[in-house]
Amino acid sequence: MSNAYLGALTYIYVMNDEAVTEVLPYLPVLVALGDVEHVTTAASMLRMPQPTVSRIVRRLEERLGVKLIEPVGRGVRLTDSARAFIPYAERALESVSDGLESLRSREESWRATVRIAFQTSLGERFVPELIKAARQSHPGMKFVLSQGARRTCLDTLMDGGTDIALVSRLKPPPEGLNTIHLFDQPLCVLVSVDHRWAHKTALRIRNLASEPIITLKPDFGLRGSVEELFSAANVLPTIAFEGDDLHTMRGLVASGLGIAIAPRESVVPRGCVQIPITDRAARRDIGAAVVRNRATSPAVRVVLDLLAKHHFS
Repeated sequence: MSNAYLGALTYIYVMNDEAVTEVLPYLPVLVALGDVEHVTTAASMLRMPQPTVSRIVRRLEERLGVKLIEPVGRGVRLTDSARAFIPYAERALESVSDGLESLRSREESWRATVRIAFQTSLGERFVPELIKAARQSHPGMKFVLSQGARRTCLDTLMDGGTDIALVSRLKPPPEGLNTIHLFDQPLCVLVSVDHRWAHKTALRIRNLASEPIITLKPDFGLRGSVEELFSAANVLPTIAFEGDDLHTMRGLVASGLGIAIAPRESVVPRGCVQIPITDRAARRDIGAAVVRNRATSPAVRVVLDLLAKHHFS
């Protein structure tokens, strides 16, 4: 394609673009005249002074290079050129109106509430960072949060009480759910600072068979991970205490009432020591789950996109 031809195309595009820009502000007046063919009535419909409507018609005629109205007695009538052009003007205004409605609908959807159920351990950092990231792009977005055991979060999701569940142990995905893998958490042995193992550099699950284990109740994801680890090592855990949250579990460990298997923390819990576990399966997956084939709002899709990219933590 020659440079001269490209230059001609560019010139035509710029000329057409300028012409469109010049006539767009005046199209509502022309469409109103097309409806009533009366300048005063059209002015009333548009809530404009009648002289303003007359001036706009003259400007539009100058820009288009054609007559749009002609006098008939004390009134006016549209010219054939005007009648030919009006359907295009109507479609242009309808298109803009549809676009504005779509934009309003999207903004209203993004201001909708997103309901998230999550395991308690994710409430300290992960969930706040997710909400912060979502509101950076959509400030009007609202959230309803609920936290609890893994089983509770998944039951709430399946019952329609929440849009997204953030829980552990989603590999393989539970039946009827679509999942997004977020990250893996290494598990470690948690002992008190005065425990005989406090200076150990590593442990295996089979070393824990005779130790009192402090863990969470059966509905929690961590409990399932602990039971799977002991099963894989062909030993049975000696459960001493069952709690409802990690803070209580850590407190019991720090008091010397037993040991625990817990997610490894960047900041070691007070009064405790974290010891790595050498068993290869000593980790748990964390993910997001939604109900398969359930319709999701644009706001929920925004959050799911953020979770898939996982750039906020």
